[in-house]
Amino acid sequence: MYKAIKDDKIIAISDTDSEFPCLVKDEVVEDTEHVATDYVEYEGEYILKADYPIEARNEEIRAERQARYIVESDPLRLDYDEALARGQDNAEALKEQWLASKDKIREELPYIVESEDEEETESAKEVE
Repeated sequence: MYKAIKDDKIIAISDTDSEFPCLVKDEVVEDTEHVATDYVEYEGEYILKADYPIEARNEEIRAERQARYIVESDPLRLDYDEALARGQDNAEALKEQWLASKDKIREELPYIVESEDEEETESAKEVE
């Protein structure tokens, strides 16, 4: 794997190309310990995933959850609201479907919490 370095920052990575012909760079460094998927882009440079700030990852998780809520949960909520407003018998079943959908998304996209021993995940149940 190769890293293009500019101003002491990794500006590009590649598993195969050691040239980076279109980049203005200070140097190209071979990294035999990592592969490109070990890195993530963060604030204009590439850093190892292990060094990726938890707050930034949790913000991505929040945005991913929000996008899924819009597609998966919100339509169920609207169905529930309508059934409730019309006094329909299926309102409670729709409510359970809606809440189960939100719980599923939270379970699949848990927030990361830092512990003293190791990094672990927590499925936060806060309302978003």
